[in-house]
Amino acid sequence: MNTLLNRINKPFNRFFLICFLILCSGIPLAFSSITRSVFEVNKLLILRSIILIVYGAWIFKSLLLKDNKLEPKASQSYSIFGLKWRRIGLEIPILLWIIANFISVILSENIFLGYIGAYDRWEGISTILNYILLFYMVAKLIDNTKYRLLIFCILLFSTTLSSFYGILQSLEIDFMNWSTSPTSRVFACINNPVHFCAYVGMVTPIGISLSYYFLHRLSPHSLSAPAFSASLERFHIVFFSMVILFNIFYGLLAHLNFFPYLGIFTPSFFQWLSFVYIGGLILNRYTSLLPSKQNILECLSYCAVLGLFSFFDVYILTGFQTLFLIISLCCFFCFAALPNKQLFLYRLCVFCTIVVFYSMLLSFSRATIIGFVIGITLFFQLVLEKNHHIISLPKCITLFFAVFFTSFCLIFKLHHFGTVPILIEIILLLLTFCSFYYSSFPTIKKILWKDIWGYLLFYMLLIIPFIELPILRNFVPVYSLFLLLAVPLFIQKLNTSFIKNILCLCIVLNLSFYFSSIFEILFFIVLLYLFYYHYLQENAETKVTFHVNFLFISMAIVTLVPLSIILSKEIIQSFTTLATFHSTLNLLSFFILVGVVFKRHVKSYIAGSILLVFIFLGIQASSYYISPSLTSTKGPIIQSDGLIVARTITGRMKNLTSNKARLFMWASVPPWFLDAPLFGTGPDTIRFLYPRYRHPKYGIHEGGHNFTPDRLHNEYFNTLVTNGLIGLILKYVLFFGTWYVILIKLLKRYVHSHKRFFLIGIICSPMIYLVQTIFNFGVVATLFLFYFVLGLGLSFVNDEYH
Repeated sequence: MNTLLNRINKPFNRFFLICFLILCSGIPLAFSSITRSVFEVNKLLILRSIILIVYGAWIFKSLLLKDNKLEPKASQSYSIFGLKWRRIGLEIPILLWIIANFISVILSENIFLGYIGAYDRWEGISTILNYILLFYMVAKLIDNTKYRLLIFCILLFSTTLSSFYGILQSLEIDFMNWSTSPTSRVFACINNPVHFCAYVGMVTPIGISLSYYFLHRLSPHSLSAPAFSASLERFHIVFFSMVILFNIFYGLLAHLNFFPYLGIFTPSFFQWLSFVYIGGLILNRYTSLLPSKQNILECLSYCAVLGLFSFFDVYILTGFQTLFLIISLCCFFCFAALPNKQLFLYRLCVFCTIVVFYSMLLSFSRATIIGFVIGITLFFQLVLEKNHHIISLPKCITLFFAVFFTSFCLIFKLHHFGTVPILIEIILLLLTFCSFYYSSFPTIKKILWKDIWGYLLFYMLLIIPFIELPILRNFVPVYSLFLLLAVPLFIQKLNTSFIKNILCLCIVLNLSFYFSSIFEILFFIVLLYLFYYHYLQENAETKVTFHVNFLFISMAIVTLVPLSIILSKEIIQSFTTLATFHSTLNLLSFFILVGVVFKRHVKSYIAGSILLVFIFLGIQASSYYISPSLTSTKGPIIQSDGLIVARTITGRMKNLTSNKARLFMWASVPPWFLDAPLFGTGPDTIRFLYPRYRHPKYGIHEGGHNFTPDRLHNEYFNTLVTNGLIGLILKYVLFFGTWYVILIKLLKRYVHSHKRFFLIGIICSPMIYLVQTIFNFGVVATLFLFYFVLGLGLSFVNDEYH
C-alpha cells in the first residue's frame, strides 16, 4: 500500500515543485512592454496560469488516490463531493473570509469592479481567490524540508537577479528607460520603488534563515583550520571567467549606448584588472569559515589601499567597473570554499542576501524599512535565544509589541510634536520596557524592585542616543565612551535575554535609520562591541558569533557605500577644522574609546594610537592634495549619481513626518466606514468611490489637484472600507492571527531542529509586509510572496502527519 502511494505521490510532488519554482522565479522577474500594464498583468497571468494547472493536477491526483483507496484517514480530513483532503488547520477562517468577500461583492454598488477589480490593479474577488488558492496549495502540497530548501534557494536567487537589475538602474544602466531619474530610487522588475523595497525586504529574512541553515550543517573541521589548501587552478579559472564576462557585458552595454566604448586597453581597465587579481589571490586563501589573522590582515590592507586610492583621487574605475569588481571578489570569496559544498552554499546565501539588502536601501521605502527593523530585530531575538522556554505564544506576542512600539517612538520622534506627544512617548517607552522585561524571563514569580532599576537604566542608556537630544548631538563619542565605561559596572547582574533583546533592537534601528553621520556609525560600533562581549561571547557558539558579526558588519558596509560621498566630506571637514571645543573633546574621547576596546591588548592600543596620530597629522598636512570633491561643496560631484542616491537615503532616513497628504487621505475613512460598516463597499472599489468621500484638504497637500487614488496607502483602512469590520476581523485576526499562533507552536516544537531557522524566517518575512502596509498596500508581486510564504509556513503541519 505504501509503495503504491509513494509511486503516485512522487511524480505529482515533483510536478507541483516545478510549478512553485516557476512562480518563485517568474513573479519577481516577469514584465513585458507588449502589454499596457507592463508589470501587473504579466505577473498576474503567470500566477493564474500556474494556479489553474496546479489545481487541475491536484484534483486529478485526488481522484487517483480515491480510486486506489489511498485517501487520508477520516479523522485527519475534510470531505466534500466525495473527495477527502488532509486538514491544514485554517480551513474555517479561509472559508469565512471567502464568504465575507462574496457578501461584500453582492452588496457593492459596482459588482463588476468587486469581481474583476479596478483597472491596472485587478484586485477584485477573482484575484483574492487566486491568492487564497495559492496559499492553500502551497500549504497542502509541500511536505518535506528538501523541497522547502530548494524553494527558498530559488526564491533568493531570482530576487538577487532582480536586485542586480535595480543596482544597474542606480548606475543609470537601464535598457527599458522606465524613469527619468532611476538613480534616486530603483524598482527593478516591480512597478514601483515602494513595492520593490517591500518585496526584497521580505526576502531578506528568508536569505538569513538559509545562511543559518547551511551554517549549522558545517562540519567542525571547516570552522578554523582549512581542510584543503588554496587552489591556484581554481583561482585562475574564476579570474579569466570574470575577465571574459566583464568584456562581454561592457561591450554589450557600450553597444546599447549606456557609455562610450573606450576599448579594452585603458588605464581604468588595467586598474580594474589589478584590483581583481590581487583581491582574488587574497580571498582564494580564505578557505575556512573563521578567518585567520593573515586573512584579516590581508583583507584590511586591500580595503585600505582601495580607500587611499579613492581618498587621493587616483581611483579611476567607473560605477560599472566598481560593481563588476565587487561581483568578481564575491565570486572568489564563494568559490574559495570549494570543495566544501556546505561552506560554499553558506557564503553564496550570505552574498545573495547582502545584494538583496543593498537593493532595498537603493529603493528605500520608509514603510518597508520600519517593517524591516521590526522583522529583522525579532528574527535575531528569536534565533539567538538560548533559553528555549521563553519561546512561547505570550512571550513572542509581548516581544513583538515591545519592538514595534519602541521602534515607532524612536523612528517618528514623537517628542518633537509637543507636550502631549511627549507624554504619549514616555508612557509607550515605559510599557515597552515592561514588555521587554516580561518577555525575557520564562516565569516571573516576584518582582524585586531593587533589581529592576538596573534593567531600566540599561534600557534608557541605550535608547537615549536615538531620541537625538540637542545637548548630545555633538557629543556622541563622549556618550559612547561613557556607555562603554558605565555598562560593565552593572550588566553582569542583568538577564542575558534582556540584554540580547535590547541590543538587537538598537543595532538594527541604528543601522536602518541612524547611520548617516560618523558619530552614528561610531555608536553602531559601540553597540556591536557591547553585543559581542556581553552576550555573544558567552551565550553563542563560535560560528554563530562570527556569522552574526559578519552579517551586521556586511550590512553596515553596504549601507555606507551609497553614503560614502557625504560621509567622506564630513570626515575631512572634521579632521581639518578642529577649532571647536566639542570636536577636540570628541577626538580625545575617540582615543580613550580605542583604549577601552583594546584594554586586553596594550601593544595593539599603543600601536593603534600612534597610527591614529600619524593619520590625523597626515590628513592635515595633505589637505591640499586630497580629492577636491571631498573638501569642496562645488564641482561635478554635486550632480553625480552617487550623491543623488546618498541624499535620497539620508533624506528619507531623517524626514519621516512631512507628508500630510496621507493624513487627509485617511480622513475619508470614518464617513466611508459608517456608510457600510459590516461588509464594506466591495473589493477594489477605492478609486470608484473615493471622490464621494474625498477630504477637502487632500488635494491641497497632494499637489493642488483633486487626485483620485486607487488605494488609501494603508491596507488596514483599505480592508475596513471595502470589506467592513467583519472582513477586517476575519482577515487579520482569525486568518493571519491564527496562522501566527500555529507557527509559534510549530517553532516551539522544532526549537532544537534545523527547521527552526526556516520557521523563524517565515514568521518574520510576512511581519515586514504587515507592518509596511500600515503606510502602504499590496500589489501582485508582494501579495504573491506574502501568501506564498504563509503557505510555506503552514506546510510544516504536513510534517506532523508523517
